[in-house]
Amino acid sequence: MDQKETLEKIKSAIETTKNTSFLSKFLAAISYVGVFCFVPLVVKVKDEGVNIHARQGMVLFLAEIIFTLIWVIPFIGWIVGFIGWIFCIIVSLIGFIQSLSGRLFTAPFIHYFADKIKII
Repeated sequence: MDQKETLEKIKSAIETTKNTSFLSKFLAAISYVGVFCFVPLVVKVKDEGVNIHARQGMVLFLAEIIFTLIWVIPFIGWIVGFIGWIFCIIVSLIGFIQSLSGRLFTAPFIHYFADKIKII
């Protein structure tokens, strides 16, 4: 997906998130709560904003797993794992709050990887 297509997808998602229902906001919000990121994927909502949040939540969940595995390595792993977990928690909280308010949140670094996922 090139940059122009990504921009168009984000613009259409912003337009659709202006008039989102409570269910869409709820599904987008729980996308940032660990394993619950798979719920919007199973429900298959037609809202592009929810799909973007779900993909970002899935990438965040995978990052949390990776940082947990890194945390096992003594000394350097503890530092990298801790910093990675703090990053994931902050991004999850921001994404959760933004999605409940009906806004599209493109997470730093996470959005790049989320665009590569073609599940939805």
